[in-house]
Amino acid sequence: MKRFLITILFVVLASPACAVSGETGSSLFSFLKGYESSQSGRYDEAIGHFKAALSRDPGSASIRGELAVVYVKKGEYDRAETLLKEAVQIDPKNRDSLMLLSGLYLSKNKLDDARKLYERCIAMDDEDTEAYLFLGSIYAGQKNYRQAAENYEQVLSYEDDNISALAYAAKIYGEMKEYERSRKYYEKLLLLRPNSETVLLDLGTLSELEGKPDEAAGYYKRALMVNPASKKARARIAAVSVQKEHLDKGTIEFEKLSDLDRDDLSMRESIGSLLIAEGSFEEAICEFSLILASRPTYDKARLYMAMALQGTGQLKQAIGQLLKIDSKSPEFGAASKSLLSLYVKAGSVDEGIVRTQKLIKKDSTNTDLYLLLSGLYEEKTDYGKAIAALEKARDVAPTDTEVLFQLGTLVDKSGDHDKATTYMEEVLKIEPDHADALNFIGYSYAEKGINLDKAEEMVKKALEKKPDDGYIRDSLAWVFYMKGEYGKALAEILKAAESEPDDSEIIEHLSDIYAKLGQYDKALESLRTSIELEPKKDRKKALEEKLKGLQQHR
Repeated sequence: MKRFLITILFVVLASPACAVSGETGSSLFSFLKGYESSQSGRYDEAIGHFKAALSRDPGSASIRGELAVVYVKKGEYDRAETLLKEAVQIDPKNRDSLMLLSGLYLSKNKLDDARKLYERCIAMDDEDTEAYLFLGSIYAGQKNYRQAAENYEQVLSYEDDNISALAYAAKIYGEMKEYERSRKYYEKLLLLRPNSETVLLDLGTLSELEGKPDEAAGYYKRALMVNPASKKARARIAAVSVQKEHLDKGTIEFEKLSDLDRDDLSMRESIGSLLIAEGSFEEAICEFSLILASRPTYDKARLYMAMALQGTGQLKQAIGQLLKIDSKSPEFGAASKSLLSLYVKAGSVDEGIVRTQKLIKKDSTNTDLYLLLSGLYEEKTDYGKAIAALEKARDVAPTDTEVLFQLGTLVDKSGDHDKATTYMEEVLKIEPDHADALNFIGYSYAEKGINLDKAEEMVKKALEKKPDDGYIRDSLAWVFYMKGEYGKALAEILKAAESEPDDSEIIEHLSDIYAKLGQYDKALESLRTSIELEPKKDRKKALEEKLKGLQQHR
């Protein structure tokens, strides 16, 4: 963890012995080598270096802490616990050791031991947000909601927009049936996170409990707009419609309907995900290692662990984590998409194909596996095998819109544009608001210069579903271009370029629109940028020829 590194550097470099003792310098060198090895995932090598550093500086709490982190990552929790106990004994105010040791206690369900350590951290710093949040999670897990709420309120007293504290305070007050206070925090959360499916679902739950079915349905419908695949939102809309005339507050409980994780480690998951968001991948790995120590079959934690490992460049280790997720798990769909990206980045596409084929033999009805296999073949530009994989998926799930959409895109890449459009039309028969299928057909019409009013209608409908999608915005710009409405086209393409500044084709379209408007300097500049961005040699050559023609026209 970075904090241990900073601590030891300060301690060693500030020591008077540093100037005269070769032992201290050697210890620091071994420590830095260990830290480098740990970050690269070479844990056995890291342990060797840290042990060497500790042999030269046996009184160091920080070296023990960093060595404990490596043992946690390796799953050797007893060794980590022994080292951390020693570190805390040497330096009772070493917060990093206290926090990591308390995490180990949580993973072993030693809640009282963990609680005492968090309280020690708070005694040292009465604004230790992480300690308050974890302490609150312990009380929540024990259904001691009042004390849990007090810890979350303490955070909000000095940091009133803390997302985690707001979320957990809102849920806790809901469980205590203090609905008005719960709603206050949820509404503040919704201001900070207006597109949060979880917040919208929980607000719907509150409205149900308060006997407001219409209001509840409104929140559930908003959640469905955020995530059209939300089974929970659909289920609650159906339930509300049944209960509308005779809603009995006693028939439902917030605890059952909300997404509050009853496990004591739920807060550790929240903090781990925040660490990933801020790029603190090493610390995130440690958090999710602790979760998996307690819950080795918790696939969501495996997904996060893989993300953190990928962030440190440990691609093969990330793949290994994702392969531990059972193909029948609800999390496997997300895992399969991550696997595709990781196999490509690791240069292991052929290995991925072999592994995926083996998984398909064990589970031949899983469409996610066929989509993964197809994506790997597509990466090799073997469109025939990619399409064949999806045809098998279609046999398994003939109305799966993701399979049909991917079939359409692959058939289009293979050159059969009419057949691709047929697939997209099938998608829209099943899911009329499928944004990407609407965009595909709308853009195809624009490219051909046909049905332009219909194309505009379809692309605008797609944009309603995905207002921040730069590629759909590009399609709308191209529709306006083909209709000769160049001012409108420029307004849309500038938004698309802002959203996707590194896309060669979008920048080429920007050049085309500038040229139509007679702004040739800007057209030339954009076309040169498009050439620089284009990775494919044949298309780059075509763009260079286009540049020559534009220079002559000017």
